[in-house]
Amino acid sequence: MKRYLIEEAKCGLTRGGFACGPVSGSVVVTVRFNDGSGSRWCTAAECDGIPNFFLLDRDVHDKAVEEDDKTLEWMGTYFTHDFDGVEVGDYFDMFAGFAEDPEKAAIPLIRYIIALLRCAVDEVDGLIEMAVGKYADELDVPISDIEEDYSEE
Repeated sequence: MKRYLIEEAKCGLTRGGFACGPVSGSVVVTVRFNDGSGSRWCTAAECDGIPNFFLLDRDVHDKAVEEDDKTLEWMGTYFTHDFDGVEVGDYFDMFAGFAEDPEKAAIPLIRYIIALLRCAVDEVDGLIEMAVGKYADELDVPISDIEEDYSEE
């Protein structure tokens, strides 16, 4: 079975802006992982409550947090709805898919990324420290607020 070694994890917040009032920034999470075939990066950014996943061949976390237009345009070509056989996108659709086929190897890594996207600021460092250097399927990933909401429905 494929396993995902978490080599590095980062979490940041874009600057936000002003549209019909103040707009908060978006959370950006980047995890460098190795599935046995080499290192890749998954960057996930939550915008208006919707997670967007990008599978990349390099780390662009800092540029994504800075909202560098050229980088964001380039990242668009790596946008994905499928992470190694797991549908990613709308939270509730993802959790329904996790429940349908809980044995898919990518689920623990995706749950970890979601936990980083949704956690409180003071929990970020602890979540990163607990994961780096470990396989995603070895982690005791806390249930995110959004996964808890799904479980209650």
